[in-house]
Amino acid sequence: MSAVQQSQMDYGMADSGERGDRLILPRSGILLIVLAAAIIGLRLDAALVKVLQSLPRFVSSGADRLEPFGHGFGGVILILTAVFAARLSLRQAGMLALASYGSGMTANLIKLLVVRRRPGTLQPGEIPEFPRFSFLPDERLPEFADRVISSGLQSFPSAHTAAAFGLAVSLGTLFPHCRRWWMFLAAGCGLQRILALRHYPSDVLVGAGVGLIVGTVVARRFFKVMETSTSSTTLKLHVIDSDDVYRHAA
Repeated sequence: MSAVQQSQMDYGMADSGERGDRLILPRSGILLIVLAAAIIGLRLDAALVKVLQSLPRFVSSGADRLEPFGHGFGGVILILTAVFAARLSLRQAGMLALASYGSGMTANLIKLLVVRRRPGTLQPGEIPEFPRFSFLPDERLPEFADRVISSGLQSFPSAHTAAAFGLAVSLGTLFPHCRRWWMFLAAGCGLQRILALRHYPSDVLVGAGVGLIVGTVVARRFFKVMETSTSSTTLKLHVIDSDDVYRHAA
């Protein structure tokens, strides 16, 4: 193997390992902020919804255009666009899909365990309720089977926001210079869910936390696999070079 090939292999391994190591530090800080904000939001949900609903019309119109960032079909379009525009590998595309849809599915599983009515289903003057476990008996709610299948009782957390932030984290690892832009798009998707009265602010913040966790786990796993694959390729090239040297010497 030539010195140029060796240099390229070493650079690839260093780049993957370095980016993988950097992932957990900023994400942990963001996650703590999101979880703290969610705890506060549980106390201020009703007031925050009123404030956000009073925003100018152009804000809600702009947020509506960002909703596909956390939508299933919208995620497919975005990932395919990234694949063809940036010539991503199949493994990189798989990372994007797993981070996005894995985050959304995780949030949906939590929805099955937690009951909370969506803000759009409350009557005027009703106070938002705290999230409750769906498997515990509650005379004020339908039967357990109805709770699981009723979309109106699945406010907590926001799966759209989770999918959006999972996708934003994974896109940020592949396109780090645009990381803030991806986070902005994910935050806009979460804002849209509040303005559409589909979720409370705390639902969106917890959904963002789910996306940050799942997206970071997937991205770190991706870079570990890439580093292992690169190490194996380097070892094979060294073996081939040794065989060539032996044959030439003979």
